[in-house]
Amino acid sequence: MLNHDLKKEFQVERIAFFSDAVFAIAITLLIIEIKVPEVHGEHLTNGAVARALGHLIPKFIGFIVGFFVIGLYWVHHHLLFKYVEHYSPKLIWNNLLLLFSIVLMPFSSAFYSEYWIYLNNVSLGFYVINISLTGFLHYRLWCIVSNPKNKLSRGLENPHLVSYYKMRALVTPFVFLMCFAVSFISLPLAYWIPGTIFIYMMFIAKYYRKHHPEIFVNSTT
Repeated sequence: MLNHDLKKEFQVERIAFFSDAVFAIAITLLIIEIKVPEVHGEHLTNGAVARALGHLIPKFIGFIVGFFVIGLYWVHHHLLFKYVEHYSPKLIWNNLLLLFSIVLMPFSSAFYSEYWIYLNNVSLGFYVINISLTGFLHYRLWCIVSNPKNKLSRGLENPHLVSYYKMRALVTPFVFLMCFAVSFISLPLAYWIPGTIFIYMMFIAKYYRKHHPEIFVNSTT
């Protein structure tokens, strides 16, 4: 029995370690998309270099947004696997689908940052689809792990705790879908909307701390 439990723990750790590696690679690829500007010969002046660097501002904005979005999903994924004690084909495949969406983010972030300055709905829409897909797959993982019938976790018996995690999982796709909807009215305004993710997270946490404070006792939520 002891060897069986150790084997299960090892398999769960393999899934978590593989996932961490994918997150790490994806977040690193974000900066690789930004190339050092080239200024040559008689054009090599302070002003020319500054202008070349200025042209990279949209790319850096895309990098910053992508970095924190991927980082946010990694934090939540890490929190999810804190409760996972067993594994199943359903868990493995749904986790792999989530990682597929994460791996796509460096490209969608680069595509979005390349054209956002031109107020382009197509690049924003592609990015929103990627972010929303990631969010819904993350929500799906919470549903699978927290379902008692699957017998995959321990510590998620409180339905309010599960509800809290599921609500947080839906915040990011909700905000980005709202961002895309607003883009048809005002693209400049839409670009500021992702910054409200942390505000929504704060209000959700405040609500649950007020109505269900027991879920925060001895918890890292």
